[in-house]
Amino acid sequence: MVAPALDGKPTALFRFDAGPRTGGGHAVRCLTLAAALEGAGWQCRFAVNPEALETVGALAARSGDCIVLSAGPDGQTDEMGASLAGRGCELLVVDHYGWQAEQEAACRKFAQRILVMDDLADRPHDADILLDPGLGRLPDDYAGLVPDDCRLLLGPVHALLKPAFSELRAATLERRRTSREVRRLLVTFGLTDPENLTARALAAVAQAGGDCHVDVILGDGAPHLEQVFGAAARLGEKVRVVVGPDNMAVLMADADLAMGACGTTSWERCCLGLPTVAVMAAENQRLNAVALEAAGAIESLGWHDAVTAVEIAENLADLMASPDRLTALSVAATTLCDGWGAARVVGVVDDVIKGRDPALRPAVMADAEMLLAWRNDPETRRQSKTTAEVSLDTHRAWLQGVIDDDHRRLYVAEVAGAPVGSVRADRDGGAWVLSWMVAPEARGQGHGRRIVARLVEGLAGRIHAEVKPDNPASVRIAKALGMTPADDTGPLTLWVMNK
Repeated sequence: MVAPALDGKPTALFRFDAGPRTGGGHAVRCLTLAAALEGAGWQCRFAVNPEALETVGALAARSGDCIVLSAGPDGQTDEMGASLAGRGCELLVVDHYGWQAEQEAACRKFAQRILVMDDLADRPHDADILLDPGLGRLPDDYAGLVPDDCRLLLGPVHALLKPAFSELRAATLERRRTSREVRRLLVTFGLTDPENLTARALAAVAQAGGDCHVDVILGDGAPHLEQVFGAAARLGEKVRVVVGPDNMAVLMADADLAMGACGTTSWERCCLGLPTVAVMAAENQRLNAVALEAAGAIESLGWHDAVTAVEIAENLADLMASPDRLTALSVAATTLCDGWGAARVVGVVDDVIKGRDPALRPAVMADAEMLLAWRNDPETRRQSKTTAEVSLDTHRAWLQGVIDDDHRRLYVAEVAGAPVGSVRADRDGGAWVLSWMVAPEARGQGHGRRIVARLVEGLAGRIHAEVKPDNPASVRIAKALGMTPADDTGPLTLWVMNK
């Protein structure tokens, strides 16, 4: 039975399963978010199936924080509520393909807010926040599947990675800029790899030849672990099998090339710029595989049933002999994920729980004088491209033009009904160009980050912002969004991101 909440600490309860067929991906991302919440002062509990503790070592180490559900689907919500000792929880996190709006709504009796993790967009949810880190996922994909006021945290910028990945990112990317040789290969098809793609990959390694070292990653609950050990032994000392590693970021940082699936580890590889030969191991990976290949971030071999060891070997050999292709894969991957997704999700949870969540409404002509006052504020003008004051007539004409233009979106941001700033996205070719300003009386309270993040949640594709390098507030906002500087040769730095 889960212990009651500690005084003064909000509680998050996580509902997920893990097992030889289910895999460990749900558990890994839930444990990562739990660690980030605990670092922000929360206490976390887990409601799981019996196999989860046998499959995921990190979860077994926290068995005292777990309730192992014994009831069928209809009785699980009662078990979860009882585990909270009548106190309830501030946040319920659901990461389960078998759950949808009906089960989630039943948890409202003990959960103040609900965060759902999904990557299928195929069923309705009763959620306050929905997290889907899939590349290319659009807000329209969840239209009609979530409440109108649900926060949609979409794209790899919200991928849940352990802190070690962001900590190793700068040094690893610098090494990749100068390294042109594949000396270490990483093979990782998930904690359990139910399709035994690892054995196929090792057969490909044998056929491809080469002198590189090979690290094979599996969880201790993998059903084909013994067979993989045998295959690795036949290849000799250059291959080692690492079971349930706690240093995955280090293993990825040391690798020069990877073979893997297109699930959660995709974003870990992108964060560290690791070139990858990828295979779709499950249906929920299809969107990622297509989008990652289109972005130039992976070499995709397609669906696992159709991929042979010979094809993998040929692709490996070609890449190992093509340093320019490896570099191109690495550079493309690094633009997709910076490793700070967990911190961003915790920030949104905190805003929602504490009522600081901004609402965006389309600007109207009645906002003209308010927006002009913000625009003509001396500090706003100092950080603008055009520093001169703007007249009311000029401003009205500009505002009407923006409102009438289908390629421009201008919003007023409000918190608890009070305006705190404005944010705009202009369509320029294939990209969205952002600009924003915070009301002078609302500065210094974090509103800029929140209102720009809300706008970005509704956009898809390539996103730009031009920021003066000596504007630390806007630089912090760009970094917080997951943007990276692409050009700093002029008076304005171009920051970019891909969703």
